[in-house]
Amino acid sequence: MFGTRRRRPQETGPFYKQSRWVQSALFMAFLVVMALVATVSKDGSKEVAADSARTLAGVRGPLSPGDPQHVRTGPGGRPVNCRTDDQDTALPTVAPRDVRWRQLGTVMLPVSPKAGPLNLDPAMWWCYAHTPLGAVLAAHTVPVGTSGADWRTVTEQQVVPGAARDKFVTRKAAAPTTDPDTSSAGRFAGFSVESYAAGRATVGLLLTNPLGGYLSTSVSLRWRDGDWKVALQDDGSLYSAASQAQPNGFVMWGSVTR
Repeated sequence: MFGTRRRRPQETGPFYKQSRWVQSALFMAFLVVMALVATVSKDGSKEVAADSARTLAGVRGPLSPGDPQHVRTGPGGRPVNCRTDDQDTALPTVAPRDVRWRQLGTVMLPVSPKAGPLNLDPAMWWCYAHTPLGAVLAAHTVPVGTSGADWRTVTEQQVVPGAARDKFVTRKAAAPTTDPDTSSAGRFAGFSVESYAAGRATVGLLLTNPLGGYLSTSVSLRWRDGDWKVALQDDGSLYSAASQAQPNGFVMWGSVTR
């Protein structure tokens, strides 16, 4: 999926109406985030923001900005049905023993009864511990959730709002729907906590490369509205640029246990 880029003539007009797409840094064969190479003007940015607002209009839930459902009445402004043990703030050095693997779409994801996601709703998986491990699990799950049929719900509630999200939403809404090819999909193999503070985290992800070896990338997160949310790259990508990697420095997940 990480093919050689080919040069094409420069296109004009709003970036989301152009055909010039470049594969973003992603790994799970079906979860390819398409990023456009173009400069967005000030007026274009306003148009993109308006398109994004229209696309997400009417999406409301327990993690929506402003708490439209009036459910974040718990400690720390958390939803009433989201309670986690947030005492363990140590950076994980081994994979947690209580993790089980659950399938979301075509991807197997780690789930912990202590660190989350505790609520595996049909539209999105949410409620993570306000801990480094909670951030790790959110970094695995939230981006995958943006690839499914309920991507608008996931994006509105689990992605930090702003210009980067506007780009992602507009691009996603305009992209054709394709069936995932799971025959060459890699899997999550390990993780690292590259940085962590109470309100933000960066999590490194190690994945098996279908062509052999490993690939690594990272996901940035922010603690907002009572849960971890993904903070997109400036260009609207979910992940940083992927590269070949060695397992050194990563906590390995080991075998997938249901």
